Amino acid sequence: MHKNNLDNLKPFKSKWQNTPTKLIRIPETFEDEILAYAYQLDLGIKPNDSLVTEKLKEIVNKINNQESGYKVKYANNLIKDIKQLINEDN
Repeated sequence: MHKNNLDNLKPFKSKWQNTPTKLIRIPETFEDEILAYAYQLDLGIKPNDSLVTEKLKEIVNKINNQESGYKVKYANNLIKDIKQLINEDN
């Protein structure tokens, strides 16, 4: 390439935080979901930090604080299992 051709190029700021990027081929059907997943990863959000996991954490906090309606008498094993799942996601 001639030097003159390179001088005319404008610098491009990537939308991605993690670079370099790579072109890949994916089925069009999955494009939006895959891009959304990739954007989350790029922002440092772990895939397991889903809305469900966050809501479970809120419920466990309410149980731990024995908030009204969250006082548990017979579900200790269920709560233990939920806490274990949440800790595995971290």
